[in-house]
Amino acid sequence: IVQRAGLDAARAAQVLAGGEFGAAVRAREQYYLDRGIHGVPAVIFDERSLVSGAQPVEVFERALRELVGGALPQ
Repeated sequence: IVQRAGLDAARAAQVLAGGEFGAAVRAREQYYLDRGIHGVPAVIFDERSLVSGAQPVEVFERALRELVGGALPQ
């Protein structure tokens, strides 16, 4: 898979074996868990509004309207 994606297979094996990015990934995971994100997809609007999970378009419209104070056209 790595080679088909155009990446260096030896480097990929080295990263996976050594856990080079493990701490950074765990830190980023904790960052999002602390903000209430426990699944995907998740969209954060302006660091204020979270829409989590597969939602209908109306949920996104409502979040955007709240963000701009209802200034979006109907």
